[in-house]
Amino acid sequence: MKEELLSKFVRLMNTKISASDLELISLGEKLGLNLVSFVDLRASQEEKFADTVRQKALEKLEKNQDNYLPKKDLFYAGSIDFMVCDEPDSKKFFLLETNGGSNRGLSIITEKQQSIMYDGYFEAILQALNSNKRDDKKLLILVGVPIGDGLIHEKVIMIEYFRKKLIDRNLFVGIYDINDFKPKFEEDIIFLIADYRQLSKTLSFSDNWIKIKNSNVSVLIGDGIARRIKSNDFIKLAREDFRKINSIIVNPIFRITDDKSLTYLASYYAKDILKKYNLKYLLFTKAYTESELIEKLKFIIKKYKRPFIIKPDGGSGGAGVIPIGPNEDPSNIKHLIEESKKEFFAKFMKDRNPYPYTIQEMASFNTIKWKNNGQHTYDIRLYLAQKEGKIIPIGGLARIARGSYRGTLDKQEFVVNLSGYDGQIEVERGCGFSEKNAKLLDLNIDDFVNIFCIGCTLFASMSKNYQNILNFTDWNQIIGEK
Repeated sequence: MKEELLSKFVRLMNTKISASDLELISLGEKLGLNLVSFVDLRASQEEKFADTVRQKALEKLEKNQDNYLPKKDLFYAGSIDFMVCDEPDSKKFFLLETNGGSNRGLSIITEKQQSIMYDGYFEAILQALNSNKRDDKKLLILVGVPIGDGLIHEKVIMIEYFRKKLIDRNLFVGIYDINDFKPKFEEDIIFLIADYRQLSKTLSFSDNWIKIKNSNVSVLIGDGIARRIKSNDFIKLAREDFRKINSIIVNPIFRITDDKSLTYLASYYAKDILKKYNLKYLLFTKAYTESELIEKLKFIIKKYKRPFIIKPDGGSGGAGVIPIGPNEDPSNIKHLIEESKKEFFAKFMKDRNPYPYTIQEMASFNTIKWKNNGQHTYDIRLYLAQKEGKIIPIGGLARIARGSYRGTLDKQEFVVNLSGYDGQIEVERGCGFSEKNAKLLDLNIDDFVNIFCIGCTLFASMSKNYQNILNFTDWNQIIGEK
């Protein structure tokens, strides 16, 4: 991220912010961003529709407590992406990926929905306040952002929401970037914002604390930060007993949401529950090395004669996601893997490892007619948050692929990320949850209820089966075979 943008962010946050300042167009002007298209996308949300779906979903989930967390410190906020397919009896949904604390796109949901989401994050801050382990009894809340983030305005909205709630508790709040931060600060609570390049140079782990410039971090917002901590002690504790880490991570289950194969494994552990919500299962496995990835792809192509997708480790925003066709020449597989790694490193540089790769079956997905430009694939993103030990579905959007679908396996035919192409933000390819857009997507209200239920149940499964999922080792098999 350009440091001048972070400086603009901090200067804005250190002024008195009014409600009008948080209106998207005004906020964009202050940060040098054009947010007109965000306003249009938010206007496509229908509050009443989402409220109805949420209430029906919660009633359905309550029957067997499918959305209950075993403990309140496992999950705070996240999102999940689905695609849709037609089956003879009903619509089915298959899982693409989950995202943890580094949620993006929140400025396009309604203010009411944002409040539910931010209250989930705020639960982590309350937990830190109630069990403050710093010697000075102050809180340092670290917020990570991607380099070149075109959605920095969303952090303004989020942090201002937190600040107001903390000031209401008579707490003195400060906001800094990495250049202005001093480890000894006078405020009760400070928010420190830094991009991932800055964090890679200043993060450490010792004495069971995540530290920045040797200062103990109370709450870490953005699991993209956690994955950049290279300490073996941290990695071991995060896997075996995250509660021994004094810093609260949003979310501590980040290793599962980072690794798509583990996300799919979480759904597999809950398959009997998820079946009633119409989740469709796809074949998947993972590969830890290039040689293993090549051999598994050769085996899969020969045996199944259907398309698969390879996905690198961690949230990739579509970078490195490559389709492998059923008739792919085995001698070309190494070249496709090189293309995947090239995309991945172009976005994340050499400080990230794309392995282990997830291999997932490519399902037969639905398309829609989009703006008189032929048929397009799409996915559905759902945001979720914790409230009083339960996972609450909030709202979301449909994201339409950039290119029309011709069945050629060109990436632009099926990768739908609105910020996944050379840093461009293409919000005009999104549409909010509403009765009108449900018709566009050929979904009814019961379909949305199932989607909301799947999201809650899946994150609950990650939390309930955390240790079993992380300890799973039998990746020689193709999971999901009947």
